Amino acid sequence: MTDPDPLAELAAQVAELRGQLARTQGEVGVLRERLKAESGQTAMLLLQVKHFREELAEAVARNRLKTPPAPWWCVSEAEGRAILAELREWLDRFLRPHYPDYLAKLPVCVLAHGEAVWELSTLRAEWIRIYGDEDNRDLQGALNWHNRYLPDCLGRLTEAVKCDETGCRLSRRP
Repeated sequence: MTDPDPLAELAAQVAELRGQLARTQGEVGVLRERLKAESGQTAMLLLQVKHFREELAEAVARNRLKTPPAPWWCVSEAEGRAILAELREWLDRFLRPHYPDYLAKLPVCVLAHGEAVWELSTLRAEWIRIYGDEDNRDLQGALNWHNRYLPDCLGRLTEAVKCDETGCRLSRRP
């Protein structure tokens, strides 16, 4: 039996190591290219996220309620007058013209009644939430507003505010 040639074994090991090195370099090259491509994609995604963040901030600013649903317990008298003026404008410019038959049962003095102010403020806040963002209207919310919130609110107000053509019942109280 002959002794294995140590030089031949060493040459075989070197050849195997060269093959492993070549495969590793190829894999590293592939990973480098992938990293370059994904770095570009990551940069693009970060840019997109920044753009979306700006759009979201603008949408939130546009959709921010000027009037919370019913802030009457925590506003100053001047703020209350301003909020009441906004509510009156919404009632006169939107609600009465668009829903005249619904509002026919409500007297003109409706905003002199505290319970009506609370109800209508909440109704208006929900209306703003649903219709405030032109790019993202809430159909389910709109259906609920028309089917449930508006009729329920007006029904409660019709029961609570019982003034007639002779005048406001608040002015008739002793």
